[in-house]
Amino acid sequence: MVIIQKSGLDSFTAHLNSIHDAIKFTIEHELNNRIAMLDTLITRAPNGKLSFSVYRKSTYTDQYLSFASHQPLEHKLGVIRTLTHRAETLSSDQASLDTELQHVKRSLSICGYTKWAWNTPHSKKVSPKPKRRTDNPPKGHITLPYVQGVSEAINRKIRQAGVTVHSKPANTIRSMLVSPKDKPQKLERTGSIYQIKCGDCPSTYVGESERALSKRISEHKRESSPVGAHMKSHKHSFDPKEVNILDTEQRWYQRGVKESIYIATNNPDLNQDRGRHRGRHHLPKTYGRLLESHRSISQDRSRDSSTANVYQQSQQLKK
Repeated sequence: MVIIQKSGLDSFTAHLNSIHDAIKFTIEHELNNRIAMLDTLITRAPNGKLSFSVYRKSTYTDQYLSFASHQPLEHKLGVIRTLTHRAETLSSDQASLDTELQHVKRSLSICGYTKWAWNTPHSKKVSPKPKRRTDNPPKGHITLPYVQGVSEAINRKIRQAGVTVHSKPANTIRSMLVSPKDKPQKLERTGSIYQIKCGDCPSTYVGESERALSKRISEHKRESSPVGAHMKSHKHSFDPKEVNILDTEQRWYQRGVKESIYIATNNPDLNQDRGRHRGRHHLPKTYGRLLESHRSISQDRSRDSSTANVYQQSQQLKK
């Protein structure tokens, strides 16, 4: 931004554009004693004094995060904090600040924000307290997917243990609609947690691999593998195309945790042959009750589904 007499504007612009062939400047003049720079509107008074306020383009839609969306409450309150902080920072006088706050309230009310959300203390910007040596630092940070009605209770318990919790949406429109890359073939996927089923008996094996799944499956044909040993001793076989991918995870540690969860959930007998029933990651005892609850719920759903199928079949036979 340049404050300059109009008589010297052309020569000054020509000087800037002559410095480097690849750098050229264009000029935007003030209109009605106003000019915008980024999101700040600068107004020049007749006495030369400058005042500042928030600037929006004429095409701005005032669309913000909907208060009814499946998002953590702190994210929604963060929208209020951000907009009010910008108004307080950029407004140079009380009149501009009041005008901007009224505009923000009106725009957020259209997006579903209630008076309670605006007046809640958590929506106000609070100056951080200076840290003291006696303050206990957090034991760690954890980011969990947000599930409304569940995450709030879990986060409270974790914070009581001294761990900082961050929530993020599990599903977004971008993740559901945008797929910039072609999906690889199943056997060419990397970072997979997979399940191998014997083609001649109920035996199964759960494992994980960072490499392409086809390379890992070829290794299971060796006798050193519990799968290969089972196939040779029982003269059984399995179809590589029938291998089931349970999950994908590119991160090494997280992939080991998921593998252990799937092993504890599916209880594959071929993993036990090698003493790796828990996978390469040892799950804490806390997971035991959660997995038992998950298994019981899955069994109930399966039982209800089979009962419904039998009932439908009986009704069809009666007809």
